[in-house]
Amino acid sequence: MPQKTSTTAIGALTAMTAIGALSFELMTGTGDAPTEAHLLPPGPFRAMDGRPGNMDGVQCQDWQLNAAIAARVIALASSRKNDILIDFEHQSLRSADNGKRVEAAGWIPRTLEWREGKGLYALNISWVGDTASLIVSKKYRYLSAIFLFDVLTGEVLEILSVGLTNTPGLDGLDALADLARKQSAISTEKEADMADQTQVTALTSERDGLKTQVAALTTERDGLSAKVAALTAERDAQKTKLDSLEQEKADAALASEKAKHAELLTAALSDGRLVPAQKPWAEKQSLAALTEYLDATKPLPITQTQAERKDGKDGNHGLDAEALAWCNRMGVTPDQYVEAKKSQS
Repeated sequence: MPQKTSTTAIGALTAMTAIGALSFELMTGTGDAPTEAHLLPPGPFRAMDGRPGNMDGVQCQDWQLNAAIAARVIALASSRKNDILIDFEHQSLRSADNGKRVEAAGWIPRTLEWREGKGLYALNISWVGDTASLIVSKKYRYLSAIFLFDVLTGEVLEILSVGLTNTPGLDGLDALADLARKQSAISTEKEADMADQTQVTALTSERDGLKTQVAALTTERDGLSAKVAALTAERDAQKTKLDSLEQEKADAALASEKAKHAELLTAALSDGRLVPAQKPWAEKQSLAALTEYLDATKPLPITQTQAERKDGKDGNHGLDAEALAWCNRMGVTPDQYVEAKKSQS
């Protein structure tokens, strides 16, 4: 994976970052292997041969380490998942070239401490196997820290590894630096891959969460759709019921109007407001129109409304329904109407 060029990034180590190494003697005055060790002094500082000096044409600043810088180094170490390895003679850096097995001399459980005026220390060191006896018997005397630093500022950036060694100072520093560069690049690529995987995991989790939300919303939508369908069906049923009631009401009103019409017609034929010849005409009138007509009509004497006269002649003198209606409106008998028509001719 390609790395970004940076003066502080732990990457493929551009011209702006470099590797340093410094050794301190392990003190065993108590007769036991120490559980803490001095890794780096306060800055500015240099190695015995004057390094960092000039590196690849760049004049490096003295290494810098103070409380603020140390706090960042300590925080970075604390954030790592793996303890810091202490190996023999920096074999963890050399194994890719010499093929030898890497054995742990000890472990630093990511616990570093800044001591003002003294420098950076490793705490709670646990030694592996017979390493403690090798230190007590002084078969191994020095602890060498390999660290990453910023070429332009000299600021210490990270403790990469620690080696138990009998070659203090800077013997073979160039080779170790090259090996450390390779290891740092590989480590950084792995960390980047892990970061990518973490991001993928987070995005997958977010995607699954969104899927769950979509499923819940879909279920809610389907539930609402079912409710809408039920309410629509209920509305339609109520509308059908209302339409049926309205039709029943209309039918009842029509039946009542017909009954009143028939009753009014019968009464009018009986009291002389209508003569039998007017019945077909009256049956075609609406209840309102017939009522209006009858209200304006005076009943005729019963002798004038008989179907036939005593002499057997037609009682209406051949008048049609309209002429008889006019007789009723004017309050004259059919005989009077006929005589009046004759006198006008």
